Amino acid sequence: MKYPVEQIRSFCEQVWEKAGLSHEDAVSCVNVLLAADMRGQRTHGTTHMKDYCDRMLNGTVSNGSDIEIKPTSPSTMVVDAKHSVGMVTGVKVMAKCIEQAKTSGSCFASVHNGCHYGLGACYPMMALEEDMIGVSFSNTPALVAPFGGADPLLGTNPISIAIPAGKHPPLVLDIATSIVAKGRIALAMKEGTSIPEGWALDKNGAPTTDPAAANEGVLLPFGAHKGYAMELIGSLLSFALSGADMDTQIPRFFEQKEISTNFGYFMGCIDVSKFCSIDDFKARVDAMFDILKACRPAVGSKGVMIPGEIEYNMTAKAMEEGIDLSEATLRDFREMADTFGVKYTF
Repeated sequence: MKYPVEQIRSFCEQVWEKAGLSHEDAVSCVNVLLAADMRGQRTHGTTHMKDYCDRMLNGTVSNGSDIEIKPTSPSTMVVDAKHSVGMVTGVKVMAKCIEQAKTSGSCFASVHNGCHYGLGACYPMMALEEDMIGVSFSNTPALVAPFGGADPLLGTNPISIAIPAGKHPPLVLDIATSIVAKGRIALAMKEGTSIPEGWALDKNGAPTTDPAAANEGVLLPFGAHKGYAMELIGSLLSFALSGADMDTQIPRFFEQKEISTNFGYFMGCIDVSKFCSIDDFKARVDAMFDILKACRPAVGSKGVMIPGEIEYNMTAKAMEEGIDLSEATLRDFREMADTFGVKYTF
């Protein structure tokens, strides 16, 4: 059943504040979670509200009040996230990068002692609001086999990039470097559905459609050796620059809630205006998009889409029609309402 975005927003913000976040940080968290739901990426949305809040209750995630952001040059900074809620850290760090990039032309931050930060696209998309290009990488628990292997040695390590356009919606790339995000496996387990063959191997290294078997086994990289290379690059940018844990050292965030995490992020932005006028840049981007959109459709295709275009349209639809919440998510909402003394309105 679908529920209005603002109804979900109000409930979730109240829960976050009762869980220990400031109103400003509660708003940031809910914005990220709702963006995932509205963009059709439910695996990173409100389905995980309870998981984050459980960690707040048991002390393995903090409220972000003591995050340390240390500038190390006019265009770089190092951040100790102090195990704060990932969405709090991500929003604060990208905001600082944007502020500094207005002077220096670009700014990037390495982050350690981080937690799962939800929808990676949200942080580069913040840069779009200032006509900047945004970038974000994160490493994650080792769930993916390197190309040719059967052991989980790399994370799903998402790559997120946003590039502004003019008359067209912006380009927003947000991909896991595995064939599928781990959240898709978790959601299938939660809702009792199977997964497509080709997503994962079981613990014996054989293909499986059972999400529970996949959870005990490994995910596969997208694009074979190409995805493996991108996973490795994302991992190195995230942990080697910051001093965060390697993928193999990070506990499973939504399963091992009693253990603190040390994810690494690498994020930042580029001020387009320091290279050319914003209008010229957007005109060039639009011209390229025009060419792509005019391409003859392949047989069985509805035409060429710009990365992020589908999600852009889904967001507009969700704002009008609401967001579909599964019974499993509503069950979590009922439990959180009881735990935090918030009125259940669904």
